[in-house]
Amino acid sequence: MDDIIILVDENGVEQEYEVLDTVEYDGEKYLVLIQDEDDEVSIVKVDSDDGDELELSTVEDEVMKEVYYAFKDKNADNYDFDD
Repeated sequence: MDDIIILVDENGVEQEYEVLDTVEYDGEKYLVLIQDEDDEVSIVKVDSDDGDELELSTVEDEVMKEVYYAFKDKNADNYDFDD
C-alpha cells in the first residue's frame, strides 16, 4: 500500500504520512501510519470516511498497543519488527 495522506497538527503544520495498513479492531477501523524520517508508527482511528475526506481521531494507549499487535501479526512477513 503506497497511500500518502496529509495530516494537520494542532499548530496548523501539515505533515505527510504513508499509510502502511488498515486494521480492524473491536469493530473499529484504524490506520497505521509512518513518516519517512521515523522508525515509529502512528495509529489513528477512522471516525468516518466519505471517500474524499477522512475524519480521524487519536487513540488511547491501550487500544494503540492492541492495534499495533494486530498490525504486527497481520504483517509479520512484510516488515522487520525490532520490538
